[in-house]
Amino acid sequence: MPRMMGGYDPCLDDYAKAFYNRPDVQKALHASDGHNLKNWSICNNKIFNDWADSKPSVIPIYKKLISAGLRIWVYSGDTDGRVPVLSTRYSLSTLALPVTKPWRPWYHENEVSGWYEEYQGLTFATFRGAGHAVPCFKPSNSLAFFTSFLHGESPPSTK
Repeated sequence: MPRMMGGYDPCLDDYAKAFYNRPDVQKALHASDGHNLKNWSICNNKIFNDWADSKPSVIPIYKKLISAGLRIWVYSGDTDGRVPVLSTRYSLSTLALPVTKPWRPWYHENEVSGWYEEYQGLTFATFRGAGHAVPCFKPSNSLAFFTSFLHGESPPSTK
């Protein structure tokens, strides 16, 4: 059983590297023929430097999806140092969506699990004590929130 530190397995990159360098996996993903293997690694500067299909912002995509009638769920772990909650809230504010439910706590198993705000077409939620990979840090909370979102319901806002 891997050692979990704060909800995150520090060896996760090692497991991914071992998995993606397996001949059967590379063949199934059409990354190689299963014999002439590629050396997969978690950090690939060639791909990072050569990637030309990345959008500078997802905000225009959110606008299109919302105008097409789709509901969007955006979430952040409140200890995420890579994509901080305030940055996400600031970015979402540029959509200027009407607020349908103001900023409030949400609960799971009788504890505050984070905060959320609902807008017309979009729900933004935070997960208390979670880092960048929220489902790794808070699997039960993530499932509870995701389930309520799929059912078109707000998460529990009382204990």
